Amino acid sequence: MNEGLKVKGFVDNGIFRLFLPVTTLCYWLGASLLHLEISKIIVSPVYTPLGAFTPAHYSRHFAWILLIVCALIVFLTAINGKARLRTAVYWIMWGAAVYGANRLLVCSPNEYVHYPQYAILAVLLVIWRDPHREKWPIGNLIFWGTALGVADELMQYFFICPSYGDYLDFNDFLLNQLGIVAGLLLVYGFREQGVKIDPLLSIHKTRAFKAIIISFAIVSVLMLSDRLKITPPGKIPPGGIFTVNHRTTIYIERKPGITGTWNHFADGRAYYVLSPTAGLSLLFALGFLFASFDPRVLKQIGCRGRRVCPL
Repeated sequence: MNEGLKVKGFVDNGIFRLFLPVTTLCYWLGASLLHLEISKIIVSPVYTPLGAFTPAHYSRHFAWILLIVCALIVFLTAINGKARLRTAVYWIMWGAAVYGANRLLVCSPNEYVHYPQYAILAVLLVIWRDPHREKWPIGNLIFWGTALGVADELMQYFFICPSYGDYLDFNDFLLNQLGIVAGLLLVYGFREQGVKIDPLLSIHKTRAFKAIIISFAIVSVLMLSDRLKITPPGKIPPGGIFTVNHRTTIYIERKPGITGTWNHFADGRAYYVLSPTAGLSLLFALGFLFASFDPRVLKQIGCRGRRVCPL
């Protein structure tokens, strides 16, 4: 008991509370800024005393190893855990979503790195926002984790590696979100909420809702003023920002006909490039689906229309 109080006191210490957000944001920013360098390492030969090898050739092997390790952690947690059926159902839904994404939306096994990258970010967000795992801000963390994933892709498309991308990758938005969900399931899975946990705020009172409204307002203004468009009239330079006659326009793709279509490879493989509408729809749908891992979400929905709702 005393040891638990000591740990809780240490986590609540002012210096430690400052250290947590700094560490989390540094991890996210570092991973974002080093994206291009990490990609180069993955696709370039690595020379060792045993010979040279290219990590990209073993992406599937690394993915399987990581999946097995993750499954082992989940299994060991489930042995002495609680809420086994509920957690198992959400892991199955997560697995189905990942399988669908890998089959339809992933152009290369190298893209699998999004899952562990954002699962780690989710764990850091939990340590920062809910270190004692008492508040269960599942929906909140999914939203802000996904928002960081979106910001990551925006930086890549416009600034970090503009010459390597022909479109703003909504597929990666989705992979990042699924990574966030995996991290949250690892942390909150096979656990039950405390009896005295606070009820959820109404959605319109949350910061996430306000951020969504503001974001949509900004996007709407840009689109109505023709400052933001999906498709350019022709191929434009890297970066997605093109100026003609002193008028600057932001384009979601650098040449016509990329988003919302299948991209085919010479070997017969193909993957689908999500359009902005489809991508955002999937983000919101999956975000809500996995936010319902918090039992209060479904309870709140079930209570709508009732004058009294037991919490």
